[in-house]
Amino acid sequence: MAYLGRENVVGRFVKLSDISSSFNGSNTSFTLQDSGGVNVVPQNENNLIINISGVQQNPGDAFTVSGSTITFTGPPASSDTFFGIMLGDVQTVGTPSDSTVSASSLSSSFFVKNNQTLTGVSTSASENALLVGPVTVSGTVTITSGTTLVIV
Repeated sequence: MAYLGRENVVGRFVKLSDISSSFNGSNTSFTLQDSGGVNVVPQNENNLIINISGVQQNPGDAFTVSGSTITFTGPPASSDTFFGIMLGDVQTVGTPSDSTVSASSLSSSFFVKNNQTLTGVSTSASENALLVGPVTVSGTVTITSGTTLVIV
């Protein structure tokens, strides 16, 4: 099936190896590995989607994880099937506090003019500009191809 929307650009999303061959009705702990047989270490159980015989397991209730070991609260039966995916780190950025981002924190091709009276505005190729607040431009505004000028 094709992917709808923008593809994720960060995080490692891994289909886990099938561990059901180790299910015997008494073992509860199993090693998580990728398809290449390399142990994987999820950040926590919330980074896992685990299905046993088609039933999604609730992280923290049905299983826990420590390092590359998943431990189920009850032993899977030898007839059970397994499907699992480890979700990559999401990298929550959050919102910067007020007055913590300055023009020097932005790309060198980005400049900010605030509360200005300008006699002309010119941008070079590949330069981005943002004019904020009361801005008066008397004269010529030249925006070169490949440039972005935003007036807020």
